[in-house]
Amino acid sequence: MTTTTERPASAAPKAPRGNPWMPTFRGVGLVTRIELIRRRPTKKGYIFYGLLVLVILGLGILVAAVSPPGKTSTPMELVLILVLGAGLLIAPSLSSTSINGDSSEGVLAPMQMTRLTAGDLAVGKLLASWLFAVAVLITTTPLLVYAFSRSGWHWYELLIVLAVILFIVLTFTAIGLAWSSLAARAVASVSLAHLTTGFLLLGTLVIFAFAMPLVSETVSYTYSYADTSKMTPEQLDAYESGNVDYSTLPCTDDTYETSVAHTEKVAWLLLANPAVVVGEVSPIVNPQTYEEDGRAAPGVFALIHQQVGSAQLGPQLVGNGFDECADRANQDQSDQWDQQQEDQALFPPNPWVGLVLQAVLLIGSVAITIRRLRVPYKKLRAGTRVA
Repeated sequence: MTTTTERPASAAPKAPRGNPWMPTFRGVGLVTRIELIRRRPTKKGYIFYGLLVLVILGLGILVAAVSPPGKTSTPMELVLILVLGAGLLIAPSLSSTSINGDSSEGVLAPMQMTRLTAGDLAVGKLLASWLFAVAVLITTTPLLVYAFSRSGWHWYELLIVLAVILFIVLTFTAIGLAWSSLAARAVASVSLAHLTTGFLLLGTLVIFAFAMPLVSETVSYTYSYADTSKMTPEQLDAYESGNVDYSTLPCTDDTYETSVAHTEKVAWLLLANPAVVVGEVSPIVNPQTYEEDGRAAPGVFALIHQQVGSAQLGPQLVGNGFDECADRANQDQSDQWDQQQEDQALFPPNPWVGLVLQAVLLIGSVAITIRRLRVPYKKLRAGTRVA
């Protein structure tokens, strides 16, 4: 009599975890080349990009021609602003149709079935869209070199600003790519990408304006002024001529209440703005000594930094007042204003809030894209075409 030994039932196979996600240099390079070839502009596209470059060059040449002789940073800053604007318009528009567009055409699934990792596809598509913005910057190089020669900037300062602009464009390109992986239709992903760009560029300013009443307080000010009704004829003549010792004049105190906004509490909203980040990494220009420092007069970026510095300093007279007699005896009122402007312009730059935010958005967007590109899919959106 023979006995048979029953074999234990084999364990159920583990569910596949998906294709590898880690990007490789070879895979990223291959996907980037494929994307650049597939997404070459059509004849209309070349016309559009050509007109865009001509507008940038034309405005730069026009501003350079009408600028006064001598050092001026306005032409270079204008070109940099236009390059940033063009990059934020072109690169996210291309990346926001990169994934759902390929999916609807049945091109994405065959690439996912190859040995390419999800990271190869995500990073390759990201770099391909970003390189179009870099191409716009390269075409403006001759004008940028001429504008730099008149700007009073140092070469390393220009390189830092260019690197930050390209980094910001790369981040918004990644945001567009993430929306392309999340939205089923290209129209929706393009709209969401531009809404995100508009929110960070304009929304932060709007929120800052609406947040000011929330950080305001009512304070009392004591204003002491020279009372002309109590002056002798000799004092009145001297007061009107300006040749007088203000401490000898009769003064009257007046107390009033006003609302003061503590902008230093919400200044981080401004620092998160991408345009403010560019202004924060640009050179600091002293409005009083720029000629002695070999600089041009403060331009757009310097004025942006000055306004942001004013917000970070907050109100200057909270809990104090203004004594015309004492203050004018020690320092002229215009000197006080100049000193305040200088303090705001020389406030230490703080680009780190915006740069950290950009880095978080970049890493998060790439991570979302990689996760959405891994196969097999656990759940498909309605109407999604796989192959």
